[in-house]
Amino acid sequence: MTKLRLGTLFLLIIFSHFSFASKTVIKGNVKGFDNQEISLYTYSDYITNTKKTLGYTTISATGTFSFEYDCEYTQKVFLKIEDKSTWFFNEPGKVYNISLSYDEEYNKQRVYDKQLSLKFNFPAPTELNQEIKKFNDKYDAFFDENYILFVKRDRSVEPKIKAFKTKMLKEVETIKSDFVKNYIVYTIAALETSIDVDYSDRKTGKNSQNTKANIYLEYLHNKPILYHHSEYMNFFKAFFKTELKDLTLQVVGTDITKAINEDASSSLLAKALSKYPFLENTEFKTLFTLYGLLTINNDKYFNRENIIKIISQIKTNTTIDDQKMIASNIYQILTEKELSKGSKAPDFKLMNQDSSLVALSSFAGKPIYLNFWATWNIPSQKEMKVMQTLHQKYGEQIQFVSICTDNNFDKMKSFLSKNPSYNWTFLHLGRNQKLLEQYRVATVPTYVLLDKTLKILKAPAGRPGGTAERATEENIEKDFYDLVNKH
Repeated sequence: MTKLRLGTLFLLIIFSHFSFASKTVIKGNVKGFDNQEISLYTYSDYITNTKKTLGYTTISATGTFSFEYDCEYTQKVFLKIEDKSTWFFNEPGKVYNISLSYDEEYNKQRVYDKQLSLKFNFPAPTELNQEIKKFNDKYDAFFDENYILFVKRDRSVEPKIKAFKTKMLKEVETIKSDFVKNYIVYTIAALETSIDVDYSDRKTGKNSQNTKANIYLEYLHNKPILYHHSEYMNFFKAFFKTELKDLTLQVVGTDITKAINEDASSSLLAKALSKYPFLENTEFKTLFTLYGLLTINNDKYFNRENIIKIISQIKTNTTIDDQKMIASNIYQILTEKELSKGSKAPDFKLMNQDSSLVALSSFAGKPIYLNFWATWNIPSQKEMKVMQTLHQKYGEQIQFVSICTDNNFDKMKSFLSKNPSYNWTFLHLGRNQKLLEQYRVATVPTYVLLDKTLKILKAPAGRPGGTAERATEENIEKDFYDLVNKH
C-alpha cells in the first residue's frame, strides 16, 4: 500500500528556497538496458505540471549511466527508460549513486505506468530520501490500519487522523531539514482535507475542528508560498479545487463573473477577490487566481478568450518569477495551436531501415497516417497487425509512416526482417527525442493523421481497430473512409 492509494495524495516535493545553482550528479547502473537511452526530467511548476527536461544519456554496454546538471533547489526528478520510470528527490551540489532494476512480475498488471525499482547504493540515515521514506512507511501503516474508516467517509476516521497528526508533528520537531518538515506537514494537511471539509459545521459536524477555515488558518494563512514544494502545491490545489467557481455562484460573487466574462480585466478581478479575508495577501491572491482560471477554462459559463487575456495580463504584470512561469505555462496550454486541426505538422528527417534520411516533406501529396511505436511495447505489436490490414485496403490513397522509438536502430531492423509483410514506411527516431514532445507522445503507440499538405487533421488520431485498453478511442477506419471518398 502506498501513499498514492488516497487518490491524488499526491505527487511529492520541491522546496521553495532559491539558491545559486550548483552541479548535481546522478550516476548509477541498471541491468538489461545496455546501449538504450535514459532521460531525466522534473516539473517547471506544480500548478500545470509542465515537464522540464534535464537531460538524456545512453546507458553504456556495462549498464552504467551518469547525469550532471545545474540545480537551484531541492526538487523531485524522474528517470525514464522506454515506458518505465522512477523518481527521487535531489539537492543542489549533491552526488547520488543509485542502482535501477526492472521487475517483470511486479509490473505484470501495469499497462501505462511501469515502474523501475530504485536503490541508493550508499544511503546516509539522515539523507533527504531516507527521512521521507521513514515517514512514508509510517503513513502507509496508518492508512492500512484505518482503510475501512477512510472508505466509509462518515468522518469516523477524524479522531484517528488527529492522533496520527499529533504524533507526527511531535517527531517533526527533531528533524533538521525544512524540506522534510514541510513534506510531512503538507502531507498531513492534504490528509485532513481529503475527508470533505467545509467552512461551516454543515458537513463537518458540530464538534469538529476540521473546518475549511481552520485548515486554511493552520496551513496557509501568512505562510510562505512554497512554489517548488509539490506537497504544498498539491495541498493548495486540492483545497481550492472548485473555490473560484464556488465564489461566482454566490450572490456576492457576481462582480467576479463580470470581471472575467465582461471586462476581461485582471485588475478588476483582483479587486473583486480582495473582499474575501483569505485573499488579502496580493501574492497569494494571484496564485489563487491563476489556478482558479485554469480550473474554469473549459467551463461553458465562462468566456475562455477572456480567461486567456487575464492570464496574459498577469504574466506581463507580475513581478514574481514563479508566478510568471506558472502564468506562461497556463497561457501556452490554453493557446497551444501546435497539433490543432489545420496547424503545420512538426517537421523531421529520420533514418529508414536502409539508413537513408527521409524528410516529412517527401510525403506531401497524400494523407499520412503517422504512428509512434516500439518493439518492446505489446499494444504496438498487436495494432501493427491491424495496420497491415488497413495498409492493404487504403495503401494506395493513404501513406502509412511508422516511427520506431526504440533506442537501438538494429531492433527496428530485426523486427522488420521477422515481419516482411509490414511493407510500408518505417523510420527510426534516433536522437530526435524532441520530436516526441512536439507530437505529444506520452505513451506508445500514438497516432497522428495528416492531410496531403502536411497539416494536422487529428492529433491524436484514432487507433487501428480500437483496443480493449482504450475502447473509448475512435477507430481510424472511419476517417480513412471519409478521406478516400471525398469529392
